[in-house]
Amino acid sequence: MSEEIPLTESSGLASSEEEKNLFLLLEEKVNDLLAKYQGLMKEKERLAVELDTEREKRIHLEKRMELLSQDREKVKLRIDQLLHRLRSIEL
Repeated sequence: MSEEIPLTESSGLASSEEEKNLFLLLEEKVNDLLAKYQGLMKEKERLAVELDTEREKRIHLEKRMELLSQDREKVKLRIDQLLHRLRSIEL
């Protein structure tokens, strides 16, 4: 089923000049693709750094939120103790 196709002028394939143009076009497209790939890789690296920064911020905020929650509980306990003392005075 597979036949060899002769690469001669008589076979109807592109002339030497046309082949050069096709190769130049192919080379240009490959170069464009490589440039786009490199651009995407740089963007990926930038986004990875940005993601790490945002993760660090989130961890910091979670710790801060935990500390604030603990402080709130301490204040609540202190207020409850003060209210209890006030109630005991009124009796």
